[in-house]
Amino acid sequence: MIADYDDSVKKILEFHCPRYNELPNIPLYRDQVIKFIENVFDTIFEYPEEKILTATMINSYVKKKIILPPTDKKYDREHVAYLIVICTMKQIFTLEEICRLFEMQKDSYGLEISYDYFCTELEESLKSIFTTRDFSAASSAKVKSNESEILRSMIMSFCHKIFVQYMLREER
Repeated sequence: MIADYDDSVKKILEFHCPRYNELPNIPLYRDQVIKFIENVFDTIFEYPEEKILTATMINSYVKKKIILPPTDKKYDREHVAYLIVICTMKQIFTLEEICRLFEMQKDSYGLEISYDYFCTELEESLKSIFTTRDFSAASSAKVKSNESEILRSMIMSFCHKIFVQYMLREER
């Protein structure tokens, strides 16, 4: 457990991943999407020189059919939700693994339910990893399934990475 919380840990503990209904409900241009996602993650990604999302990355995700093409060069709420998940999970997993996760989640739940579950688990995992180090909290999934447990484990992996990076920075 981290006894004395510095400002960066406080920001991590206060991290809020916008729920589906909090995402922009008007289509955004690519640069607006990038800025929105940078703002979402500014408290957990502390390396500004490393871009979490670029125009090239978005173009690549569209070309690889990871996300749907924009409509009239604009991206909707669904695009933003997918990109938030991708930006998180690509820190640990391959795009192929992330795509498989999308397929599993879409087959079992709708996008809104899956995405909101992702957000809740991300926030709760960060809190448990940076405070109690107790990972036995119950899943927030309304229906526990293999798919929900896989997503939860993927999120925990990401949160552990954030914790290790923080601790290594502190050791310097």
